[in-house]
Parts: sequence; structure tokens; C-alpha cells
Amino acid sequence: MLKKLAPLSLVFAAMGAQADTIGLHAGLGMWQPDLSGNFSSGSATNFDIEKDLGYSDTTANTFYVAVEHPIPVVPNLRIENTSLSENSSGSITGTFNGQAYNGSVKSTVDLSHTDFTAYYEFLDGLAWLNLDAGLTIRQLNGEITIDSNSLDIDTPVPLFYGKAAVDLPFAPFPVSAGALVNYLSVGGVTVSDQRFYIAAAAPLAVVDLGAEVGYRNFGIELDDVGDLNADITASGLYASATVHF
Repeated sequence: MLKKLAPLSLVFAAMGAQADTIGLHAGLGMWQPDLSGNFSSGSATNFDIEKDLGYSDTTANTFYVAVEHPIPVVPNLRIENTSLSENSSGSITGTFNGQAYNGSVKSTVDLSHTDFTAYYEFLDGLAWLNLDAGLTIRQLNGEITIDSNSLDIDTPVPLFYGKAAVDLPFAPFPVSAGALVNYLSVGGVTVSDQRFYIAAAAPLAVVDLGAEVGYRNFGIELDDVGDLNADITASGLYASATVHF
């Protein structure tokens, strides 16, 4: 019986391995992804967002805040918003959302979303390794529009959340390399979001000021979600200013 309970006790021990004190993390950044992929409404024409609609690179703004605490079992909380919306002009022939097109159009691809994440620190300050895992609810708040004809991308998606970071030795100030992953496929929606980054901090009296630079690859697939089919990827470099109280 003790052998059977041992793995369960390890899980609860990990869930209790939270921060020693209450901490507040926040970051404000800019992401410059290239947009690629395609979309259609129902079984109508499939449009390529680069070749047909003229999309290439864009700029997105990001903001996050996370609260960590020493209370066992209760998860930490992270909220992040990504404003990713771009306009373009192109020329298409086909049908979208019941409307036929044959010529020049203006369009909007909006993949903005807000993440609500509950997570545990399974490894925190273990010499050089940090590991977080939990669950994200990503609220998609976007749309795809051709001229004034639009279909909403407005649905919550549950995602696995994982973050791992390795502290780099021999630096004159704290430096780490890490990765953050969100992923799940459910109900006709597949979301894959990976980041790989280098972070540095300058510890001051009561606050740590820092910066993070990296690469983010965000992909979304919709299979007849609100009459919309889509397979769109946004990937590119990002940079953030960070603060830790």
C-alpha cells in the first residue's frame, strides 16, 4: 500500500513546491510575426492569406502579469493578452461567408487572445532548473473579415501549459534560457504555441528589472468552427521588458 501511495505523495509534494514568498511578475513586449496559411467559410473557396490577400509580417503587442505565492496546493495565476490584428489589401476570386468576390478587397485577420493560466512550480530554485506546469484557458477574441463581411473567432480553448528554464552560470547578472509551450486539440480547434527565449535581470533593492528576447511560433487550426475553416501560423521574434517584485 505504501508503495502505491508513494507516486501520489510525490505529486502533492510537487504541487506544494510553490514560491517561498509572494511574488509579482509582469512583462510588456512587442512581437513581429510573419503570417501564413489559409482559410475558408464552410466548403467555399480556400484563400491563401499571403498570395491572395497580401499578408506578410505584422506587429503584435503583448502584456502579462503573474502572481506566485507559498500556499500549498493552490495554483499560481498568470494572465496574458496578445493583440494580434493586421489589415491588408489583395485580389480574390471566390466566395466567403455567402458573398462572391472577383477583384480587389480589403481584409483583416485578427488572432487576438487572452490567456488565463493556473500553474504549479514543480521545480523552483533547484540549483539551476525551474519547471512550471498547469492549465491555460485561451479566450480567442478575433475575426476574419473581407471588406465588411466577417466571421468571428470567438471561443475559449483549454490548453496544456508548460514552462522550463535553465539558469546560465558564470554571468555577471542572472541569465536564463527557457521555453514556454501551450498546446491542445479539442472540439475542432487546435492551438499550438511555443516560445524559446533568453532572459536577463538586474536585481535592485526591492525589484528586479529585466528583458526577454526570443522566438514565438503560434498556430491555430479551425475545423468548421462558426462556419470557419482555417490553418494560420504567426511566427517571429519578440522582445519584452520585465519586472519582478
